[in-house]
Amino acid sequence: MKSFLFVCFCLFKTICISAQSQNKYAQYTNKIVQFSKPVKVLNNHIDATGSGSIEFTNAKKQVLRFRVMNHKLQVLHGEIAFQLFYYNNNFLERVETFDTNGSLAGERESNNEAAVVFIIEKPRLYLKKKKLIDAAEGNISLKDDSNEKIIRVQFYDHNNLLIPEMHYTYISSKTYWNQNIRMNWP
Repeated sequence: MKSFLFVCFCLFKTICISAQSQNKYAQYTNKIVQFSKPVKVLNNHIDATGSGSIEFTNAKKQVLRFRVMNHKLQVLHGEIAFQLFYYNNNFLERVETFDTNGSLAGERESNNEAAVVFIIEKPRLYLKKKKLIDAAEGNISLKDDSNEKIIRVQFYDHNNLLIPEMHYTYISSKTYWNQNIRMNWP
């Protein structure tokens, strides 16, 4: 009986912390108009000092993430504060980056990329490689397969205009896998 009560208490505490986080940081989610509402907390890694990262999701399977320090929005590399991920059938299709005001913001140190679109041109081949990466839980060194032209990327600027390229840009299956599970931060 004591263990049952302890489990109920822990579950209640987790639900309360999640609800507090959702209420406390929802003000930030409202800045990104492209992020559909209502939202719920997907992952919360904010410590007792109010520092860490939090991810919200919605019915459209979008994921919005950002970092806070002392409960205040943290600006990351290139003046980026938010990342918005778009998924279709659990595959990442697009990532957009935003400044603290909720405007598309690009990486100033590169070509001002504010959005990246991922196009899986060889889905069967990618699924084969994904199976290997999944089996190793991502802890696998694969040869760079970008020359196999499996996954193509397109870059968009802060005006959501395609950044013209002389040739197509391809990324490796492992790079895409890392992006798909949101391993990288700006």
